[in-house]
Amino acid sequence: MVLHNSKIDRYQAAEGYYECRSCGTRTVSSSHVASCPSCGGSVRNIAVPRE
Repeated sequence: MVLHNSKIDRYQAAEGYYECRSCGTRTVSSSHVASCPSCGGSVRNIAVPRE
């Protein structure tokens, strides 16, 4: 597939912004966070919006 006249956003966040799915605690880290530091729940990366 060839894309014509489109821009590719090459934005790369320097730090990861993570939000806990259970308690909503937000954490900033330069390395991957596997679990919430407050409750141990799963986290998601919210640094770059997903479409």
